[in-house]
Amino acid sequence: MQRREFLSLAARAGVVIPAWAVIPEAQAQSYTGRILINIHASGGLDQSSWTDPRDADRLINNYAAAGTPAVVAGNIRVAPMGNNAAFFGAHFRNMLVINGVHSETNGHDEGTRAHATGRLDMGYPNISELFASKNGAGMPMAWINGGGFSTSAGLVAATRVPDANAFRALATPNAANATNDFMKASDLARTQSVRAERMRALQARGDLLPRSKVTVQEFLSSADSRAMLSRIAQGLPAQFDNGFQQAHIALIAAQAGLASTIQLSSGGFDTHSNHDQGMANALPQLTNLVDYLWTKSAELGVSNRLFVRIYSEFGRTALNTGNGKDHHEVGCQVLMEANAPWGNRVFGASGPKHEARRINPTTGAIDNTAGFVIRPRHIHAAMRKYLNIETTDPRFNLKVPANEQFDFFNPALNTGYPMV
Repeated sequence: MQRREFLSLAARAGVVIPAWAVIPEAQAQSYTGRILINIHASGGLDQSSWTDPRDADRLINNYAAAGTPAVVAGNIRVAPMGNNAAFFGAHFRNMLVINGVHSETNGHDEGTRAHATGRLDMGYPNISELFASKNGAGMPMAWINGGGFSTSAGLVAATRVPDANAFRALATPNAANATNDFMKASDLARTQSVRAERMRALQARGDLLPRSKVTVQEFLSSADSRAMLSRIAQGLPAQFDNGFQQAHIALIAAQAGLASTIQLSSGGFDTHSNHDQGMANALPQLTNLVDYLWTKSAELGVSNRLFVRIYSEFGRTALNTGNGKDHHEVGCQVLMEANAPWGNRVFGASGPKHEARRINPTTGAIDNTAGFVIRPRHIHAAMRKYLNIETTDPRFNLKVPANEQFDFFNPALNTGYPMV
């Protein structure tokens, strides 16, 4: 494959090929660390249909009017909607629910940015981008993005999840079809070897013009990236899983050591009317996606490396006159990790109508005197520390004072459900 052809194919698939230098050998190694997965519940997930149920207030939920109680899974209470009962029943031990999270906005774009970066202000990196900059520098698919906030802060560009055909072509560019190659493997290897040797010889010359130097560097960089992408071929299935193709492709890339973080999206939560029907469709899609990630990652042998966060841009109000729910600043998040010592807990709470409540950072209890309203920046500050991706770059300081540092991952701290 010609250098130009490879770079063109990679661009169409959304794969970022470093063009500034030869990838160092240390960076070309397979990534074997923690895999961060962020899942954006797009549209504004209703907290009372999820992890902060109100089963006694008929003005908030129809299930309360029907007399249907909340589902209890360990220490976590969830709404009796969708397939919440089965999902939380299967995973509650490895979950931290954070309720009463104030988004500081009820706008879609602004809320998406705030929960992805930790700040409502522009210019901060998506936590996926920050994670990739620390763990995946030089990898061709360090940050795989299948939806949600993808604007780069200049650290690492997002790689769109390629479609199945492009992904297969990137991994096996010499395959004409399932059984035949364009060239004999031995001929291809010799051609690539001779071409690389020629490029290295050109690079060693001292009389190349600047443009020629860049061209040689681009070729060698693309060759190194192609070698890394070839690892994927070993794990390519005959067919990708229906309904979960993006997640399947992303997990294969992570298993091959080419990706450190994955961002996905599951939509349908902007339910201004006919809320219950919208939840009946959207909630199972979300929970099935998360359940698939854990099941498939176990099959691929990487489930013990996953850290999963589920978030939305904001929460929702009580029922309106159209039997729907409108935008509301206060919502929730869910954090997951296999065998998490901090699992089966609820931190934070909202008021009777999901008003923001002040939470004591050191106890987890509602505290109107010494407490603070939980905001995205607090969760991001704790995640940066837990994931070991804290940055000293002053441009990306989350500006969380020391007395507002919530110890979300302390298994001794709980808020529970004070409304019950």
